[in-house]
Amino acid sequence: MQFSFLLPASLVVFSLALENISGKPFVHLVYTRNATCLDFKSVPACFGPPLTQTGLTGYLVEAVPANACHPIIKAPAASKRSLQEFVVLIRRYDCPFGIKVLHAQQAGYRAAIIHNVYSDLLVSMAIEVAESRQKILIPSLFIAESASKHLRRMIRAENETKVTAVVPRGYFNPCWDNVGISVWDPSRHYLQYWPGYCTQQMIPEFIQKFGFVILFSLGFSFLLIASFMRWCCRSQGIRVKTFKRGDRYDLCVICMAEYEAGDRLKILPCNHAYHNTCINTWLLLQPKGGEDLPNLQAEGQHCRLGMG
Repeated sequence: MQFSFLLPASLVVFSLALENISGKPFVHLVYTRNATCLDFKSVPACFGPPLTQTGLTGYLVEAVPANACHPIIKAPAASKRSLQEFVVLIRRYDCPFGIKVLHAQQAGYRAAIIHNVYSDLLVSMAIEVAESRQKILIPSLFIAESASKHLRRMIRAENETKVTAVVPRGYFNPCWDNVGISVWDPSRHYLQYWPGYCTQQMIPEFIQKFGFVILFSLGFSFLLIASFMRWCCRSQGIRVKTFKRGDRYDLCVICMAEYEAGDRLKILPCNHAYHNTCINTWLLLQPKGGEDLPNLQAEGQHCRLGMG
């Protein structure tokens, strides 16, 4: 009963710890359609409003011109769909980040996503001129080139490509708090194999389905390892050798026979020797509890199997 109570609690604690640990370096740009879930790492800009914990959702549109260094085509007109916001995908380089995002804002887009070119390196977008920063009123993200290729392919294959920016719990962006250095900065730029949003969603589901099997396997493995280590400790120091003339052992105190060349002897950690078959038989006949080995009490010595 106690074990069944602790199992769900331990799974919840593990899931929360995993979410708290694995979600901080990136904001996730997520594409979902039917059973398909794709997520891409992104870094919010150091200008414009910060993303809220609820994130943002919009239909993705490619910018024309692609680099948005000049005014771009306006966002599509709102229709009767429930979601009426659009996000524009813009190519990096040729002009400052601020100009690109400002053109997206002027064209009526809800947010801007700028992608790298010939690189998957993620960078923090910034504007040095305070006056330009104050003009920008929409959020923006930076993504890798490989992510942009997937997104452009989806845009061209579907009439409507909906994406969501998911802010993980505990995410910290130093730009939002006027802090110059963050311990997560190197992670955002160089940690390319951090678990993505879709993977993180699958892990708790996997644990809920197979958590008992995992815990049972871990418990069984622990018992197996503990038993093996106990056996190793008990067997430590016991060695078997073949008796040769001139060896310092002379008499087996169990059968009271002198050793002869070729006899198999078992040497215990206390350095006492017996015929291999004699000591094995004697131990099998003794009650469990580690009785002193024969005839050693009279010598004022003590020797037990596995210890001297």
